[in-house]
Amino acid sequence: MGSADQEQKRLGYRLKSAQFHLFRRLLHAWIRPTVLRADADILGLGPDDHVVYVMALKSTADLMVTDFACERAGLPRPYQGIIDMEARAFFFLARPEGRLGRRSPRLQSERMHRLFDHAAAGRGPIKIVPVSLFWGHQPDREKSLFKYLFSENWTTTTRLKKFLAMLFYPNHILVQFGPTLSLNELVDEPIPRERQVRKLMRILRARFTAEKQAILGPDLSHRRTLINAIMRSRSVTLAIQREATADNESMDTVNAKALSYANEIVSDQSYRVIRFFHVLLSWLWNKLYDGIDVHHVEIPKALASNHEVVYIPCHRSHIDYLLLSFVLYHNGLTPPHIAAGKNLNLPIVGTLLRRAGAFFMRRSFQGDALYKAVFDEYLHLMFSKGYSVEYFIEGGRSRTGRMLTPRTGMLSMTMRSFQRDTTRPMALLPVHFSYERVLEAPTYMSELAGRDKKQESFFDIFRIFRAFKHSFGKVAVSFGRPVILAEFLDHHLPEWQEDQGDTSAFSDACIQLSRELATRINDAAVVNPVNLVATALLSSPRQVMGSARLQNQIDVLRELARIVPNLTVTALPSEAIVTTAEQVAGVERQETGGLELISVDKDTTVLLTYYRNSTAHVFALPSMISRIICTFEQVDIERIIELCRQLYPYFQAEYFLRWQEPALDEVIGQMIEKLDDLGLIVVTGDTVSIPPFESESFAALSELAQIIQPTLERFFVVNQLLVTLSNASVREVEAAAAATGRQLSMIYGINAPDFFEQSLFSTYIVTLRSRNVISVTGEAVVTATDFDGIATATATTLDPGVRYNVLHVAGKLASEKNLQAVGA
Repeated sequence: MGSADQEQKRLGYRLKSAQFHLFRRLLHAWIRPTVLRADADILGLGPDDHVVYVMALKSTADLMVTDFACERAGLPRPYQGIIDMEARAFFFLARPEGRLGRRSPRLQSERMHRLFDHAAAGRGPIKIVPVSLFWGHQPDREKSLFKYLFSENWTTTTRLKKFLAMLFYPNHILVQFGPTLSLNELVDEPIPRERQVRKLMRILRARFTAEKQAILGPDLSHRRTLINAIMRSRSVTLAIQREATADNESMDTVNAKALSYANEIVSDQSYRVIRFFHVLLSWLWNKLYDGIDVHHVEIPKALASNHEVVYIPCHRSHIDYLLLSFVLYHNGLTPPHIAAGKNLNLPIVGTLLRRAGAFFMRRSFQGDALYKAVFDEYLHLMFSKGYSVEYFIEGGRSRTGRMLTPRTGMLSMTMRSFQRDTTRPMALLPVHFSYERVLEAPTYMSELAGRDKKQESFFDIFRIFRAFKHSFGKVAVSFGRPVILAEFLDHHLPEWQEDQGDTSAFSDACIQLSRELATRINDAAVVNPVNLVATALLSSPRQVMGSARLQNQIDVLRELARIVPNLTVTALPSEAIVTTAEQVAGVERQETGGLELISVDKDTTVLLTYYRNSTAHVFALPSMISRIICTFEQVDIERIIELCRQLYPYFQAEYFLRWQEPALDEVIGQMIEKLDDLGLIVVTGDTVSIPPFESESFAALSELAQIIQPTLERFFVVNQLLVTLSNASVREVEAAAAATGRQLSMIYGINAPDFFEQSLFSTYIVTLRSRNVISVTGEAVVTATDFDGIATATATTLDPGVRYNVLHVAGKLASEKNLQAVGA
């Protein structure tokens, strides 16, 4: 090649480079892409690595966006090349071919082949980083020209579609990096170069497909197609035939009923509506909250590409539905299809929620086998097609802040669906929502005070505007440890792949799965400022503390919370924590005689019980240990462990605690060590003692011991009623326990409606039965030999005055019940 030709080539190269950078500047002045995993540590890139980027299909626009994303993240840029090796550090996996721009693997990148030569020649480590780009961030849906032009989908994204996406949706461009491949490791494999190239391309194609599945979800069919598939299914067809025969109705009549059920249930997800909600909710969160903190989002990102993901959140607010979808969409993941109560299928609102991915279900399927068959088939269709799904195992929203006893209906259907089709691994992912102020708090307090639950209404939407005058602080979303369903079933139901019947073993596995998920939801909790202040204040006499004293107790609680793995604890200083509670929860600060006091009024006290209960499980075990130490004043560590072992199964059932009994001794030891480090106790050899009564340390220990007292009192109430009530049924014991709790709350002035909540007494009784401490003969509850040990352990940890009041109230109530029974 002559010098003139070389000069002309260099000139053309410089012009092309200048053109690229000009259009790159224009492009980035307009678009605002979301960039994920653009971090050298996450990608595993070292300072000596030669980094080469690969994109699925040749596109200058994709390259410009990738180059900009790398520059912004401090990564090597694809357009700058690799010194003394390649002028550019990128290649495309496939190129458009022909007028229609179909992708062709036959047109392999020459640079890719040269990179193999460089790696084989030992010219340093070469790392291949796949980059996925999504213009419009929307899956293929209905045959709408508008949506086809503007949206990313499972077909090739053309220049026109990219231009329109840039023009109309500059915020909806997503760039995702990784995971990284080592070209040197591939070259070192003892196979021919041609097979090495084919292997690299096969791995890259698989990864691009997996990323697309995770970001866009599966190919979406028209809603009518889904309904037709449900109606044609064998299970629904058989259910129609059975109902027609049983009710002596025509097949057409029953078929029409099944079709109406399907239309009532099936979602109609639209990414236009999801985008609308994204804009609306971005505005709403900014109005209501000071920010959304997201923790462990890498977990769903890792699962989405190769698992069917079922999100299992706790249920605190109606906002939960929208919050999780917003967080997932904002982090580049497909919003799930959400199981929503039929009560939310309101005019206008129901349509919008359905278009956002909600599918509606009745509270109960009992007595309607046809409805159950239609719903089962729809849920199975969602799973088998790879849709992510979200449902709440608590059934309804928690009015007390506690994790409610989980229900097994949806889990049972999920397990049955997985038994039918195990093609794609299924992961159940716990999610915890932590609100510094929950939107429905006043409504919850009203309902707990005895007022009837109000029916949802379309006009409830407008009431949200009243909330803008309040401060709601922050909200946190935290993802927990997933349950891989196949692994769980292998352990708890070994013959699950063959067993298709409704056996007791299957039911037991459902219950175990529900409790495991509830435990993992609690494990993922975020301990926020309002949780800490509520826990400290409600453990103090008359809910009043000096400012310095409160801050000290907050520090104690925070240090104890950090023992628990997976928890996230606020990092704010203790003074800022108190200030947050003033602004958000209505805590009051006042000066009295030169002392700064923090207090709450009666109504706020009731409200704070909600936030205390949200993280009560975090402090249950250290509170139990503190209570034993305070009771005995000086006690052997072995005695503390013995009492904790006796009572722990019942705390575990109420609070969904993570530790199993074999590891409990070690955990108790860690907590005793932490209490000693904090100066709350004195450890001498194998003996633990309380600090001096007049010390701040003793006050802190005593207040920590108060956290668990309401639970111990409930246990003691039930134990006493089991002894004094004659031939009482389980229901009678539960009702009597709730009535006793109500009277005790009046005696002590306890402003905590959950203290006498019947379901908590029921949980304790169920656990006693499951551990064979009590049994039921006919309808009467009978105590076993082990009952005395539990009753004694519970009584030992309570003050004599508390025991007297319980014995007095429960004894009087039992006498009245026994007299009524004799009179009858």
